[in-house]
Amino acid sequence: MPSKINTREMYHPPRRLLSSARCSTIPTEPETAAKDKRGRRVWKARQELAISEETPNTEDGSAAVAYHAEHDHWDTAVDDVNDRRVVDESLSRICEQEREGGRMKQSQLGILREDPHEDMRLLLENYTAAALASALRDREDVLQHCATLLAHNQLTELSKILRPYKQKYILKHRHTKEKLLDFRTGGFDTHSIELLRKGLNRMPRTVSTAHSKRAGVVLPLCNVDGVPCILFEKRSRQLRAHPDEVCLPGGMVSEGGDKSIVQTCLREMEEEIGIGQNTANVLGVLRCNWGEVHHLVGVAVTPVVCFLGEIGESQLNPNPSEVAECFTVPLESFLDRDRWVHKKHYAPFFTGGPHIIWGLTGYIVNRFVMDIIERCDVVFYDDTTS
Repeated sequence: MPSKINTREMYHPPRRLLSSARCSTIPTEPETAAKDKRGRRVWKARQELAISEETPNTEDGSAAVAYHAEHDHWDTAVDDVNDRRVVDESLSRICEQEREGGRMKQSQLGILREDPHEDMRLLLENYTAAALASALRDREDVLQHCATLLAHNQLTELSKILRPYKQKYILKHRHTKEKLLDFRTGGFDTHSIELLRKGLNRMPRTVSTAHSKRAGVVLPLCNVDGVPCILFEKRSRQLRAHPDEVCLPGGMVSEGGDKSIVQTCLREMEEEIGIGQNTANVLGVLRCNWGEVHHLVGVAVTPVVCFLGEIGESQLNPNPSEVAECFTVPLESFLDRDRWVHKKHYAPFFTGGPHIIWGLTGYIVNRFVMDIIERCDVVFYDDTTS
């Protein structure tokens, strides 16, 4: 029996306001930020309402959600609690559940990306062997030339050659983006949706092996109160498999019934939360490392990104036999890296919503943010203060 996880080993960066090349926000007073509930919608299955009122604390240790009379907004994020030990204990329990099988590793170095493993993945997935071999040869030529200059004490010339490799220039190159996702006037619009569609279509195709078990999940993008968001489900606690966990709509492929993985995803989403198949605008497939996905859940899962439009006033109908509630989290929250927790051998944890997002769901959302969203400059507010 493995020993209990030491939560002190977990990475908890200090909280901060968003301020980076990835997104631009105006600092707000804490009270003002707390009152802004736009994008924080929740739809609860009818039979779960009475249960949650009697037992407000969830089984995974997530912060209790404060509901208004209409039960239509969530107020408290998991990492908003004053006692950090509450979050650590929840993460420890989740890690216990994920002990079977290894997980991806994260680190804090790199050139194109902070994580060197991400550097390697991007190089392998985006460049041909010939291009990589040519780049390696060019880098070797530069190093040999630098060694010759140093041997002859030609420091001025050496400095000129090495100047582009200084950290400030690497950081500048890393954060230089050609595309802009502009949310200053509202949520996802035609321009931003097309940018995301093109980004998904340009992702490198990977060679996958045959699997006996195949499934698909929807990564549902939407607007809520004019705010770009992602929609999630919380599974019913009555289910035998993964009860009370956060997930994305989806399920197993129906052999002979589903003509494509997209049809599987849309069918499952309609069955689980009542969103019609004709409502979803399919943007494309989020191509992941299928080996990592299979290692996480033992099933070949294909994430399909869809846009649902404005759903703030929609009456979603969670199927109470499968879904306890649906909730949305603003896209801006996922760009705040202080709300992510990374631990070696585990998929990333996101603590900026009403419940901890982890496992395959955390992995998919993290990959979507890194591989699609963060390849653009993202702006939510005008870069001015009033």
